[in-house]
Amino acid sequence: MNTLTLEYINSILPPRPDDSHKMTFGQVLNIAGSIHYRGAAYLSSLSALRVGAGYVTLASSPSVCDSVSAQTPNVVTLPLPPRQAQQAIDIKHINTQSIAPQAVLQLRDKLAQASVISIGSGLSISQSTDQLNRYPNPINGLIVPDGNSEFFYALLTEIQANTHPVIFDADALNFMSHLLHHPTSTAQKPISFTKNSIITPHPKELSRLLNVDVNMIQAQRVHFASLAAKQLNTIVVLKGKHTVISDGEHIFINPTGNSALAKAGTGDVLTGMIAGFCAQGVSPLNAACLGVYLHGLAGELAANELSQYGVLASDLLEYIPKAILRVLNAGH
Repeated sequence: MNTLTLEYINSILPPRPDDSHKMTFGQVLNIAGSIHYRGAAYLSSLSALRVGAGYVTLASSPSVCDSVSAQTPNVVTLPLPPRQAQQAIDIKHINTQSIAPQAVLQLRDKLAQASVISIGSGLSISQSTDQLNRYPNPINGLIVPDGNSEFFYALLTEIQANTHPVIFDADALNFMSHLLHHPTSTAQKPISFTKNSIITPHPKELSRLLNVDVNMIQAQRVHFASLAAKQLNTIVVLKGKHTVISDGEHIFINPTGNSALAKAGTGDVLTGMIAGFCAQGVSPLNAACLGVYLHGLAGELAANELSQYGVLASDLLEYIPKAILRVLNAGH
């Protein structure tokens, strides 16, 4: 077990060669946001750019893409088609802001081109597994009354053989918990986290994934982070005070951060940061270490000027570069 240090973080920062161009630093495909969580799409996209990613594409519903485009010119948007009611039973449940499962076909080229795929920040999946069993669908045998569950299931099926890093956050983790513990059909291929994946659960999300009481998780954070990494074949970033990072073999404890980070949206910033480092060719484990340490350091630097009370998730975007400078200067 190792505690992350300024010197170690400096040693794993990706280089910035003078003869580089935007594609040198990779492409992030960020599948994020929903009608009530547009800010999550903005925060996770911008934070990936703030750590040095060369190109970020946000794939989301048209309204989310429009909202993010209105806030920043830095993110490329890919509006995905909304679901349409296809049968009478579906009409009263349909949410026109939900993404159609057929949108996965539109995403295929982007999924192949991306250096890293980030899924879940503000995506608002939120469906129970019993709903997954209710209605047939021509794409995957499922139809879900509302939310983005149907789209997410189609996306999971599409990326099962993917070898690029994939980051699962927020509601993507809750939906995965349902699939892992309550398979929808024995006839369907089992769904699992993809190779080179990273998950970013808070304790409650990890308790759902492992089907373990959250108090036990909190009492033995290192043990359960490592256990989850082994059982789920993924890299675990267990958020909280002294965030734990584990691939099942190595364990890192993060010393940075404070209560300024205990606000809505800061987790979306972290997810984007990890994705941004993955895009630059950093290994998933090191990308998780970089993202977590610098995220905490940015929170500390922001709190020094704004207080731990006053820091917003959006403020972190301005302090990420300052945190990186702090690390770079420590190496001289």
